[in-house]
Amino acid sequence: MTKQNKMSKRKLSNINFVLAAIAILTDILMVLGILNITRYSNFSKSIFVVINVVILVILLVLNGLIAYNAYAMKKNILYVTIGVLVIAFLSGGALTYVTTRVNKNIDKIINTGTTNEKVEVSFVVYSESGNFTIDDINDLEGKTFGILSNTEEQVGYILPKKELEAKKINVTYHEYDDYNSMLMALFSGEIDAAALPSNYVAMFEVNDGYSEFLDNTKAILTFDKNITVTTESGSDKDITKEPFTVLIIGTDEQRSDALMLASFNPISMQVTLTSIARDSYVPIACYAGKSEDKITHARVRSRQCTIDTVEDLMDVDIDFYFESNFAGVVEMVDALGGVIITNPYEFVGQKSDARGKMTVWVPAGTNRLNGEQALAYARERHLYANGDFQRQANQQQVIQAILTEAMKLTDVNKALKVLDAAGENVSTNFTVDQLISLFNYSIKKMNRSYVKNANVINMVGSRVTGYGSSKWNESMQLNLYIYRVYQGSVTDNRNAILRNINLDSKIDAPKAISFSANWVFTAPTLSNETYSEPIIHDEVPDTVINFSGKQLSEVQEWAASRKITIYVNKIHQGQEGYVDSYAENTVVGQSVRPGIKTENVTEITVNVITHEGTTKNCPANSYYDSGKNACVCESGYYAKNDSDLNTGGVGCIANPTSTPTTTPTTTPSTVPTITPSIPPTCPEGQEPDGNGGCKPIQQQCGEGQEPDGNGGCKPIQQQCGENQEPDGNGGCKDINPPATDDNGNSNQEGETSETPVAFISLYHFLSLFQILK
Repeated sequence: MTKQNKMSKRKLSNINFVLAAIAILTDILMVLGILNITRYSNFSKSIFVVINVVILVILLVLNGLIAYNAYAMKKNILYVTIGVLVIAFLSGGALTYVTTRVNKNIDKIINTGTTNEKVEVSFVVYSESGNFTIDDINDLEGKTFGILSNTEEQVGYILPKKELEAKKINVTYHEYDDYNSMLMALFSGEIDAAALPSNYVAMFEVNDGYSEFLDNTKAILTFDKNITVTTESGSDKDITKEPFTVLIIGTDEQRSDALMLASFNPISMQVTLTSIARDSYVPIACYAGKSEDKITHARVRSRQCTIDTVEDLMDVDIDFYFESNFAGVVEMVDALGGVIITNPYEFVGQKSDARGKMTVWVPAGTNRLNGEQALAYARERHLYANGDFQRQANQQQVIQAILTEAMKLTDVNKALKVLDAAGENVSTNFTVDQLISLFNYSIKKMNRSYVKNANVINMVGSRVTGYGSSKWNESMQLNLYIYRVYQGSVTDNRNAILRNINLDSKIDAPKAISFSANWVFTAPTLSNETYSEPIIHDEVPDTVINFSGKQLSEVQEWAASRKITIYVNKIHQGQEGYVDSYAENTVVGQSVRPGIKTENVTEITVNVITHEGTTKNCPANSYYDSGKNACVCESGYYAKNDSDLNTGGVGCIANPTSTPTTTPTTTPSTVPTITPSIPPTCPEGQEPDGNGGCKPIQQQCGEGQEPDGNGGCKPIQQQCGENQEPDGNGGCKDINPPATDDNGNSNQEGETSETPVAFISLYHFLSLFQILK
């Protein structure tokens, strides 16, 4: 064997060593891929077996080539081995990547009972004036501190107590059933500080009347901890054979902003969706004594509290839950490529990550909407006459649209993006096997049906109806909005759910059936809009009103009828709160806020605008009139432009006897506002003359006549010639010549008998000018 052949074989040996290492790595990737997809074997056991066999064959061929190449050491065998190895390595890598990515998101979505979450706690203080006496945690020594009464609550009980004990700060604890009661106690001064979730402002600012109080709060300490959250596991039902219920929860800042109880019958493929208004005032399962509150606040305590509350309300067992936050809706819809929505009105809605920022345009009609648009549509309620009820219907439409698009998915990349979005924002207690079996079952149903896939599932929507009411809160002195549900609506919706999930339930046939080809069956209404039930409204006490913008006399009259003393604090020019454009005695502030019960008030101090002693830099030829609160022109002058005058502009100019007509070179940017004077009341036969007086009504003049200035008519004066003058009747008469002597000379004393030629020429020129004019 030559030296060259030895070197070539040595080189091939090294290459074989590298190929063997890559082959081992490929084997590992393939095995990991097989293990990752094992949990999804229920999709199709036959397909799963085929995939495993194919992978094993590829691995056997690959490893056989590596071994043969190491023995034969031939270049042509080496090239084949490298080609197969590259394909197998890339396939194994792709399989492992995709399955790992899917499993990671599935693990995030599936809640098997316990999950790890990071929570943030804030120690919050309140000051009505905004001047805080408690600035940090050390200032809490000896103060009263609000916590929840539930000893298992991490944010409201366990973590704040541990933090205070760790820092050796002694406080007096006051316990409350819920965060809302604790917050109201903080506002009323019952406690000095409270332990609240760090996003407490966003959680409670949606409640009417809270914003003014929340603006005067401050978090003196915020800290976070990782905790274990427990949620009851889902039912072990075979959901391809047994009907089940799902509570769909849409969250925003830990509040349940959307609540829908769904029931699914796999035999009939019918789904009912029952919406529950977020402001529904119902007993909360996790509150002490199940005291009543808005159902949206139950989620602030926990997900399980919301589930238990809905179970108690509807008297229906909830088998599973499905929860998504607003960001999840946006990302999933975008991953699906949008959803088809029918919207009756064009509007601009709120962006998901910018509360109060209306920047999302939603077009009218049937359109494919992106994530932000779909969410804005699902959240909108102010535009519609039905308000929150229409919003519930919109939310159901969005859910149905998402399901429709998801059932049409064929693109692997798009499916992975949807899973990524769901993994970060969705949680459910369905097991993987349950979801897979339901998916397979639905596919079979679709394949056996002649209708479109989207129409295989029949979805029926309804809502728990009620009426808007109010609840007087004594501690906050506020009349809070609530939504009281009709018990009849709760019963009707429960019965509809039970009919859907009870396989032995009685089917109600239509009362009237027509055999006409034009007859259209109309499904019965599941719940009425109103019920004959007592309407409950809390008696609202007489409260202090908002004085801003009212005149002092109005406020004094209101206070006198309630035996409240009004003290006046005048706001002059240069003081805070002074508004130059406000009328004299306009109220701009009050010492007692609106909403406080008048029976608890004996005196109120109001801030009123006064222009007394006010000076103003008025332009030339003008002076400040305090009564009018404006600059006015001195006698003999007029304002060319009122707005300029009152802002120190061009001011007043002299009023000439006759104003020449001029064409302005520029168009004024503002048009002065002129307040018309009130015309006088004139006697019969007279009319206003425009100067505050009256004049005779001008009669209609005939041909050859003109007004005489006194309401009558006179002949139109003709043009008179030389040595003539008007005769007073429209005609002309000769001017009487001066007396002359026998020689024709004038007898007038002091006059010469000859007229200068220059004067005669000027006289004729002026006469000619008069005629031509």
